[in-house]
Amino acid sequence: MEKKSGFFKNVWTSIRDFEKYERFAADTVLHAIKYILLLTLIFTAIVALAYTYKFYTVLDSTRNYISENIKDIKIEDGKLTVAAEETPIVIENEDELVPIIIIDTSDNVNAEEYMEKINLYNMGILLLKDKAIVSSEFLLEDEEFSYSKVFSENIENKEEIIGLISGNNALEIYALFFVTILIYLFVIYFTSNLIDGLILGVLGYLFARIVKLRLVYKATYNIGLHALTLPIVLNLIYILVNTFTSFTISHFQWMYTTISYIYVAVAILMIKTEIINQRIQLIRLQKIQEKAAKEEQIDIEKPKEKEKEDKNEEEKEKKEKGEGEQPEGSNA
Repeated sequence: MEKKSGFFKNVWTSIRDFEKYERFAADTVLHAIKYILLLTLIFTAIVALAYTYKFYTVLDSTRNYISENIKDIKIEDGKLTVAAEETPIVIENEDELVPIIIIDTSDNVNAEEYMEKINLYNMGILLLKDKAIVSSEFLLEDEEFSYSKVFSENIENKEEIIGLISGNNALEIYALFFVTILIYLFVIYFTSNLIDGLILGVLGYLFARIVKLRLVYKATYNIGLHALTLPIVLNLIYILVNTFTSFTISHFQWMYTTISYIYVAVAILMIKTEIINQRIQLIRLQKIQEKAAKEEQIDIEKPKEKEKEDKNEEEKEKKEKGEGEQPEGSNA
């Protein structure tokens, strides 16, 4: 029985060794799903760590901004009050994890107008009198948080706010942020990877039929899941670079999808080539066996023919000898 390869060896094999995709195709679906689950978990954990670090810088800059630019801030009975020289407060920095924060605690607020501006960025926060609205490209829709549900007690001044986001309280906030982002990203990316695997499995199944290779859907689905390895690794690198440098690549998602399609197609062609080579080897082996059988038969028949020839020769000699002798009394 073939020993199962380790996870990281399978990652390396999935990226660079198309010839081993035949083994992935023959594996169980459960094993392939476990592989993509672990790969997704590692991916989301690294991304969550990067986002947590960026959140630390956001929290630190927010703390400094409150200390230097806001006269007072408090939350009483679920209502936010901000005393500042200028209102509304708009904090914009494209290099931050949250590139835009808008604060407007007045009674008559056109929230939709603010959200239109926030939606120009990949993420933003709108702080209103009674709630906060978070917009992100990772969210299906904007999330709203009521202050009364988040803060169980009143916050009397800005020193208390700064205290909440400093020291041990800050560590708890970072830990909660990391766990929340990890769970959220894992659910999204794992579900997305399974769906991508289903689509790649269907396309791989059709492509196999086109190249006249009979593969069951289970095999092409396993191939599809392993074909996502390099795109996931590249996506991780891209997210890290984008998070820390704001570097962007246009149509990256198209490249992500194209690479996985190419991997599926090449893997199927390699499997077909391997099957053809196996058939050729089998035919050669059959010919060698047939040749050996013929030679063995010849070796068996040769002594018999020699024995028969010797016997015939002996009979011939006896016959010639008998003709050369005349019986006694023949001239009488």
